Amino acid sequence: MTSKSIAQNLEQLFGSFRAESLHDDLYRLFNEPEYFYYLAAPKSCVLLGGRGSGKTTALKCLSYEGQAALRTSDFNNPSYVGLYSRINTNTVASFSGAELTDPAWNRIFGHFINLVICEEAATYIQWLRQDPQRRDVDRLVNYSQLGKALGLGQSSNLEEFIGEIESARIDLEIYINNFDEDAPKISPLQTPIDLLMRELRKLSGHAKTNFFIILDEYENLLDYQQRLVNTLIKHAGGNYYFKIGVRELGWRERATLNPAEVLISPADYERIRIEETLEREFPAFAKRVCEARLQAVDLQSYGPPIGVDMLLPGLSIKEEAAMLGVAKRVADFRSFLARHSELKSVSDLHDHELFVFLEMSNHNFDAAVGDLKTYAAGALPAKQRYENYAYSFLFSISGKGANVPKLYCGHSVLAKITHQNIRFYMQLVNECIREQISAGKKISEPIEPNLQTVAARKVGLSYLKELEGVSTQGGSLAKLLLGLGRVFQLLASNPVGGKPECNQFELTSKPGGAGVEHQAEALLTEAVMHLALIRTPGTKLTTETDIRSWDYAPHPIFAPYFGFSHRRKRKMSVSEDDLISLTYQPQDTIKKILGRRFRLADDALPAQMSMFDEYFR
Repeated sequence: MTSKSIAQNLEQLFGSFRAESLHDDLYRLFNEPEYFYYLAAPKSCVLLGGRGSGKTTALKCLSYEGQAALRTSDFNNPSYVGLYSRINTNTVASFSGAELTDPAWNRIFGHFINLVICEEAATYIQWLRQDPQRRDVDRLVNYSQLGKALGLGQSSNLEEFIGEIESARIDLEIYINNFDEDAPKISPLQTPIDLLMRELRKLSGHAKTNFFIILDEYENLLDYQQRLVNTLIKHAGGNYYFKIGVRELGWRERATLNPAEVLISPADYERIRIEETLEREFPAFAKRVCEARLQAVDLQSYGPPIGVDMLLPGLSIKEEAAMLGVAKRVADFRSFLARHSELKSVSDLHDHELFVFLEMSNHNFDAAVGDLKTYAAGALPAKQRYENYAYSFLFSISGKGANVPKLYCGHSVLAKITHQNIRFYMQLVNECIREQISAGKKISEPIEPNLQTVAARKVGLSYLKELEGVSTQGGSLAKLLLGLGRVFQLLASNPVGGKPECNQFELTSKPGGAGVEHQAEALLTEAVMHLALIRTPGTKLTTETDIRSWDYAPHPIFAPYFGFSHRRKRKMSVSEDDLISLTYQPQDTIKKILGRRFRLADDALPAQMSMFDEYFR
């Protein structure tokens, strides 16, 4: 088997990864923790998660097609049935404009939602009837009444009912794009849904079935449309409930059509943050997924696949320091120690321990010896000092200009930099294997740390470029990330005199800056939604919408590309003005953010960032 054919074989399993292919893996994972109870429980449920977190797959596991694929339900007597719909940006965006008043748009979009949900329910009945033993499952359903409720023509059977819905939806979409005189009939919000759900109880074996109306990518709805769907959620009940899939910060509206009425947790919904819930289980889950796919690859002529831990070996801090060349950095110091026999307790220490204290003493041998003696004696303050800076000083061992100044390797590290994003993890594994094959090595051999690092860089750069096209603010997101990445890269490569592993920021504002505050809020919202940044509750968390209540950091998938710590550690303050300025005046703003260390901004860009030299100039 040639290297090219092997790469193509692997590409099918890793590069062309789709969330849908993980139904079995994700279902098993979701079925283990307690929170799966909330997914399948009769309660409206908001699932928050970024791209690749498993949100869509979790929802599809609840759909009747997912239930059938996983064989989790007996459709002769199902406990629940999921009706899945994905919110399409282009479609919902067309339901707006100056041609109609806001109340008119509410009525028209309400009719559209009625049609979408009723069509999905009718499609479920059609799917049931494909089984010859269930051909008459809907013999008691009154399609004529359902047709009247939607303002359609007479429907005597399922096929006519589905045909009328399709025609009505097409007519509605043509109307809002032309606004001719033939306005379609508009059904009242929720009334047809209520009636249809009561009729679904008449399906054979469905008298006690709960129906889940699943709406994915809820963030694509316009604000007035979210209020309208919130109204449906607020007043759902009986035998149907809503399951909502939405990215973080994508649920912008909590009110219903009645401004005084809002959705309240836990009365109206149960929130599940998939990324937070999966944090502990994700490395083991990602390993299972990866190993299952490796076993499926035909590599007999290229060596049998090995386990993920062996394929992607990691390094301890001291092992990595040795690989980065720390022995050369302390060679003179070791010679000094060798000339003094009374310093044996110090000379027995690891090169990395010598390097850290030597750097912190500004290469003063006598001062470093004093600190190392205290450390070797087991003094707690000295040990804590080393532990605080041990990882941070890895970034400065190779020196400026090194092709690979810091290594990112090992299954646990790669899983960590994905931030519970299975899509990113699969991309990382795919890219690591590509690098291995390009280096002329076998897939049955461990992938070297430097190859893993190069692969992780490529994935980070790929998503950085992809950001430009995710939204109207995509260009600003990419520039913001470049600016922040450069700041944290400079701090990481120059640890002396700064906070160790500073890779987060909190937002500060100045009085009277309402315009800038609005810009910063819009930019941060887009950045969090599209995984340019991640956010965590700050020390003074007040509300979810207050942008100054959170700590922000570049998504760790970008850490290998820029060269800063992927671990969530220390933070700095960035003003709203500076946040915006990073998108159009990066070099001056970076110097301002660095404060007294502003001269660091004049350092040459790392080799992997050289393509952005013009932007920083």
